[in-house]
Amino acid sequence: MRQRALSRPPTLLGSYQGVVCDLDGVVYRGADAVPSAISSLNDSIGSGRRVVFATNNASREPGVVAEHLRSLGLGPDGWSVATSAQAAAQHLRGELAAGTSVVAVGGPGVTAALIEFGLEPVTVGSRGAAKAAALVQGLGSEVSWTDLATASVLVREGMRWVVTNRDMVVPSDRGSLPGNGALVDVVRTASGTDPHFVAGKPGPALFELSRAVLGTGRRDTLVCGDRLDTDVAGAHAAGLDSLLVLSGVTSLRDVALAAPLLRPTYVAADLRALLAPALRPMEYRSGLCVMSARGIPEPPRDLEPDEQLAAAVGLAWWIVDAGGQLCPDPEPWQDLEDQLGVGRVSSRHVVSEAG
Repeated sequence: MRQRALSRPPTLLGSYQGVVCDLDGVVYRGADAVPSAISSLNDSIGSGRRVVFATNNASREPGVVAEHLRSLGLGPDGWSVATSAQAAAQHLRGELAAGTSVVAVGGPGVTAALIEFGLEPVTVGSRGAAKAAALVQGLGSEVSWTDLATASVLVREGMRWVVTNRDMVVPSDRGSLPGNGALVDVVRTASGTDPHFVAGKPGPALFELSRAVLGTGRRDTLVCGDRLDTDVAGAHAAGLDSLLVLSGVTSLRDVALAAPLLRPTYVAADLRALLAPALRPMEYRSGLCVMSARGIPEPPRDLEPDEQLAAAVGLAWWIVDAGGQLCPDPEPWQDLEDQLGVGRVSSRHVVSEAG
């Protein structure tokens, strides 16, 4: 017999003081805002919570990202932007003295981050490049074969090599295009060397930088994202709770079949969950849900949509952990998404460096 939740728990944000929020697929999709995202963020900030938007995109300066967010209607105060380029520069500044020369390969965001943290950026083709203490590589539309070739030589000769992220592709209106990870692999192949440090998600460095900006402890910080392999995995690495929203690239099927270390603390359709009751899937388990003949969870229709989602995911995880099988066919899961009102992004946005 199905059991009904006895009471609705407090709001999700009631347990946290700060939010580390992804961008692409969470706040916006390309130039447009995800429905309800901006109003939810403004309300969250209005409730006294601070937000840091943490992005793997190292090509753009934080101010450019901030201008985009303001153009979408985000309020003027209570939030900031942190990039993987800043995390890379902060990491190097912990090892190098102020004013130390560092080779910058990438867009304006890499150069700006090095300057912000007191380091001296030099171009990869300059005479001073060979004498620099380290090389930071990030994505940039103007990065050339010559830049990558020179970087390969410098790295092979022993220069410390820090990369902003290893995202293999980036989304565009033309489909997926090469990301920084693809260019990193060019240097890696030519030099026979692995990067010494990766600053972006899913590593903890960008999350630690964001938490320092927020001024919050681990228990008081929530990560919001749309990807299991970067946002959720990174939250686990940094010891933080996470909210996975289904407004981006991750499907309900992906969440249901996720390994334990890729499971978020909460799952929701979008950022409206921040101001809604906190529903942990593992606390819903099998009592609220049964399995359908199609091999997927069937939540009771008399529950609220967010409760149905938590119940479905909770049962799926319970079955997987018990050694059971779930339907691998995407179609029934898509039908369940439609039933729950999940508005996921087009599949062409496969892997993002914009968020």
